[in-house]
Amino acid sequence: MKRLTTEEVALAQHPKGLVELDGRELEGGGQLVRIAVCLSALTGQPLRISRIRGRRPGGGGLKAQHLACVEWLAKACNATTHGAEKGSKTLFFEPGTGTYGDREGGMGDVFEKVTKEGKEVWEAKIDIGTVGATGLALQAVLPFVLFQRRYLKEALPVHLTISGGTNVSGSPSFDYIDQVLVPMLGRIGFKSMTTKLGKRGWSQGSPGLGSFTLEIPASTKKLPLPAFQLSQYPQPDNGGTNRTRVVKLTATVIAPLAFHDHFRDRLDTYKQTGRKLANTPLEIKCEDSGHSKRWYLLIVAEINSSILLVDPQTGLMKPHSKNPHKPSFLGRDWLYDRKLPNDVSGFAKVVDLICGRVLQNILDNVESEGTVDEFMRDQMVMFQALAAGRSAVWPGWHETDDEIDPGFCPAWVRKASMHARTAEWVCGKMLGVKFEGQEMNHEVACDGIGYGGEEDWIKARRAERLAEYKAARKECDEDPSFGLWEPPEWRY
Repeated sequence: MKRLTTEEVALAQHPKGLVELDGRELEGGGQLVRIAVCLSALTGQPLRISRIRGRRPGGGGLKAQHLACVEWLAKACNATTHGAEKGSKTLFFEPGTGTYGDREGGMGDVFEKVTKEGKEVWEAKIDIGTVGATGLALQAVLPFVLFQRRYLKEALPVHLTISGGTNVSGSPSFDYIDQVLVPMLGRIGFKSMTTKLGKRGWSQGSPGLGSFTLEIPASTKKLPLPAFQLSQYPQPDNGGTNRTRVVKLTATVIAPLAFHDHFRDRLDTYKQTGRKLANTPLEIKCEDSGHSKRWYLLIVAEINSSILLVDPQTGLMKPHSKNPHKPSFLGRDWLYDRKLPNDVSGFAKVVDLICGRVLQNILDNVESEGTVDEFMRDQMVMFQALAAGRSAVWPGWHETDDEIDPGFCPAWVRKASMHARTAEWVCGKMLGVKFEGQEMNHEVACDGIGYGGEEDWIKARRAERLAEYKAARKECDEDPSFGLWEPPEWRY
């Protein structure tokens, strides 16, 4: 008698539960892997990803950063894995049964109770082993930690330490996490977290691993996470007024010491050219990068927006509270990754280029009236999908081209990045949620599943999805004008 593989057993046990994803979809990179494995660990759904990072040069496959997350999550949820090795292009991930609360010590395999500064905390460590992006690794494991720490035996603070690259091209830096992501998590309902930098690890200059620790306070607050609104309704086409006010700008400069004064001068000069930034207080923090090839600038805009909340039940605007102004944080940065010159005058031009680009990017974000920047939008996706009720973000307006009649269509919602679209697609596939509002005059909203609020929510959601598929196929079969039936991917 043929012996079934682990994947075949999972298929037999979960005929509707095994989620299969093609790693070439949309962004076709690591974003799909990180989100899918995190959601699999959270929901218990077995997962198979093929053609991992299929749109990446060099053939794709798992890199050290992805593998470190997969291994940590597998250990946390007692998962069976196949293909969890460097370079693998196919991954099978099946969370174990009886995990978390039914297992002695909860998640004791990845959390250790230690004493720090006279206080007991749960400590967890993830070591990438290379200068792989710690910011991306955090994106994969943080939702799991925030939603599953309730299964730890004691309600103690959690210290999550990630080792690898803290300043890596094309990924959230430690500074962005500290100044933008962590405050925004507090904005949507989590208790205030703090970050501590151990040592910087760079993708530029001489190699060296770094680390940082995210300190999450103890919480006895029960799930689900309430729906959150980072939404705003400016109406530029109806003569509405500008409701966003920039309270403060903070610039973080990490560059060779000899050029700090030049950064200060250029930042102050360029700021005056921004219509909404000219009179805004600017705080500049400088740090010696210790290497001639390490040049980094982050600018964070703290904004007070007149947030108009919408009742998820009625769809109507809620009355203003006593203090309707709540801060949001927009961040744009650049870790300079171009060829560097050999003379001082050339380095001065590099400073000009960095300051001009980052200030223009943050100005574009501010003038769009959005409450999230391009990178924060994709990091909010999983939290929107897991919260209870309709959560929304307002990405801001994107002005149309000159040739379009302004009387007909003066502005459109800013388009989602490929990372955000990928995150939405994966959440749709695994949780059955839909993201709406990609057209004019709409926020980007999602009716979240209320994770942790009901024991049978996964069963109910998957039943709804199966019913939708059957109805779509029946309609197509009964009316030949529909052509060949295809799964309604547009829903996600």
